[in-house]
Amino acid sequence: MASVEVLRDIAAYLDYKDVHKLEFFKPYPWQHDFYAAGLTHRFRMLMAANRVGKTYSQAVEVAYHLTGLYPADWVGIKFDFPPDIWALGVSGEQIRDVIQKELFGDLVPKEGFSGTGAVPKHLIDTYIPAIGTPRLAKEVKVKHTSGAASSLGFRSYTQGQHVLMGTAKDYIWIDEEPEDAEIVPQCTIRLTTGNKSKGGYMVMTMTPENGATELVNQYTGENRSDAQYLLNVTWDDAPHLDEQAKKDILSNVPLWQHDMRSKGIPVLGEGMVYPVLDDDIICDPFEIPEYFKRVAAIDFGVTHPTAGAWVAYDADQDIIYLTEVYRKGGSGDEISAQHATVFNSKGRHVPVIYPHDGDNERGTGPTYRDMYTQQHGVNMHLKFSNEGESQSNYVEPGLMYLYDRMVTGRFKVFSTCNEFWQEKRRYHRKKGKIVKEFDDVMDAVRYAGCSVTRFGVAGKKKEAFKRMSPKLGKF
Repeated sequence: MASVEVLRDIAAYLDYKDVHKLEFFKPYPWQHDFYAAGLTHRFRMLMAANRVGKTYSQAVEVAYHLTGLYPADWVGIKFDFPPDIWALGVSGEQIRDVIQKELFGDLVPKEGFSGTGAVPKHLIDTYIPAIGTPRLAKEVKVKHTSGAASSLGFRSYTQGQHVLMGTAKDYIWIDEEPEDAEIVPQCTIRLTTGNKSKGGYMVMTMTPENGATELVNQYTGENRSDAQYLLNVTWDDAPHLDEQAKKDILSNVPLWQHDMRSKGIPVLGEGMVYPVLDDDIICDPFEIPEYFKRVAAIDFGVTHPTAGAWVAYDADQDIIYLTEVYRKGGSGDEISAQHATVFNSKGRHVPVIYPHDGDNERGTGPTYRDMYTQQHGVNMHLKFSNEGESQSNYVEPGLMYLYDRMVTGRFKVFSTCNEFWQEKRRYHRKKGKIVKEFDDVMDAVRYAGCSVTRFGVAGKKKEAFKRMSPKLGKF
């Protein structure tokens, strides 16, 4: 008899837990940080791998706002009034099967919501059904601790931006990136007078399947505003995913999508110039032995940043290491002097390879090579040429040379080369041609990587520098 009562108690507990999930939610460290960032950033982007819990994570925050049931240890923003919220998704079906389900559970006509989502069932008030998508609500009212009702409206990207015009909103949740570039700006406008005229909040949760789009670049680039916050979440941040689950997911995913699926890193699909995983070429920094050959390369910036790359060659193992990179905007004489200082600081005995335009005159002034050499004392060694008999400066042979080394484990990159990793993920082809945007470091890496086995110098002595550039004199 006692065992029957115990089973009944367990069943009752499970039933209660099923419709009161909010009470049992315990955030991961990354979720805690993302919630807390709302206090200092009005616009947050959660760029995450698949299956880490990004959608439910945001469903929980929205449930707190809709109900006012903030836990005692809540670290994020709070509304002391019933907010007016939107949740946006790709289509009506995606909203119903993902966002609505995570918030309210399943919707059964004439019976209502199952209440198995983040919002407790007894606090779900009324809803208005959507037109065109079965079992989807257009708007849901939720009982708020203030005694009034908060509102959650669903909108899909397929409806177009015109459905986003009109009233102000206090909080907008965008789940997965919209292809229409006007969706996010329209949502931002809706927030300008939200939150009781203080300005509302917007959160985006996404796996960057569309690659390095303009929206992604706003949050990952160097010009991100103080109001914007980005958090990248990988499988390593999700304890509920075991190694077998990870293998199962990737088993049916193309190789070029692995980083995007497992790390939330935007890629450009089969158009990537270097379709290799970061994990296959990354390595921890180490002190370069003096017997390694070293060379540097520069990509002159006029209408784009000037970039530099430093590589070292281990002839015994036939491995090229990219050890440092540099990228900075500006092209005047004063800025060029700053660039030169960086190159000289890395070791003036290290030869610097420059591109073909280095011999072009700058108006009536000296060439770029002469300016860096004669005015700034940079060891500008040779104009770039590819490996092989032709020694051309064509782009494709250099790319293929480095790619071959990458896939055979003979080209490694220090984990600290941040600008390289940023550009690699955006370095792609369109209709067969390389997109010449955000590729300054990649060009410098190509010059250096294709030159080090021929022109690299070992050691740190001044004599090495003098042998390479005898006309530069003392330094």
